[in-house]
Amino acid sequence: MKIVFVNQRQLRILVVCFFMIVIMIGASANWDKAARKIFGVKAGVKLEDEDVAGLLPEEVTELVKKMAQKVNREPVNASYFPETGEIIPAQSGKAVDIAATVSQVCLAKPGATVKLMISEMPPTISEEYFKPVYHGNKELDRVAFAINVAWGEEHLVDILKTLEQEKVKATFFFVGTWVKAFPELVREIAQSGHEIANHGLYHGHPANMKKDELKKLIADNATLLWEITGKKSVNLFAPPYGELNTLIVTTAGEMGYRTVMWSVDTVDWKNPAPEALLQRVLSKIEPGGIILMHPTMPTRKALPTLIKSLRQKGLEPGTVSSVLQKQGSN
Repeated sequence: MKIVFVNQRQLRILVVCFFMIVIMIGASANWDKAARKIFGVKAGVKLEDEDVAGLLPEEVTELVKKMAQKVNREPVNASYFPETGEIIPAQSGKAVDIAATVSQVCLAKPGATVKLMISEMPPTISEEYFKPVYHGNKELDRVAFAINVAWGEEHLVDILKTLEQEKVKATFFFVGTWVKAFPELVREIAQSGHEIANHGLYHGHPANMKKDELKKLIADNATLLWEITGKKSVNLFAPPYGELNTLIVTTAGEMGYRTVMWSVDTVDWKNPAPEALLQRVLSKIEPGGIILMHPTMPTRKALPTLIKSLRQKGLEPGTVSSVLQKQGSN
């Protein structure tokens, strides 16, 4: 065994180092106590059933993250079960707001009990997506202008001028082949703040289409509208020719689109007299109604009077999305 001799100078250094370490350990412990007293959670505070008194904010954050893992749940979209024709209901998810919970804990008064701050996460696709839309919210003093565009560009300029003068925004459902022919006009409509929606890539007969073709009809037109306008179109689909069946609605619903029909059809494509068009609409329209139009001469001529007459009835014209809102929504 080798014996190491330490002289007096080395011994003094060792003793000083030892006492410095002891002092540092003591100071560190005292600082930790002081920090927890100053910055930590107040005495007696609980988060749910767990005592969190004295925890520092970063420690509270880690605790809340662990608790959130047991609480968080992703929302589940509604779906359609073709074998039975059943619509499987959607389920809302929930998520702990970590920052808000930590803030509440750190600001809690002594002895307080804090609950996790939990937010509901609504599903993207609800049961409503698997049912055609004929009418909006009847409790709202609004109606919608749904303008299907596959032709009639010669009338659109005047229609847009009237809408601008009357400060009305409408929903334009575009067919892709027309969008390709008149991209500048589509961009102008989008930039004017009107709602851009989907009328299919081409004006085919969706009732004769299989699922894959229906999906392509909608998806490819959505991509085209995005490329032309630089904006995502709203998730509303108006089937060409107004054709409707279960496959059309459920395919659109699975893609996150609501299938939009109408409450009142102007039948403007039959070229009625503007007065006849006004009579047809004003005699049938109700709050939340959806008025189907096309860019035609009768609509162009009747539009100023139609807007004025609707307002006299206490109904403000606007987009389809505006009438699908719940009571009290902006």
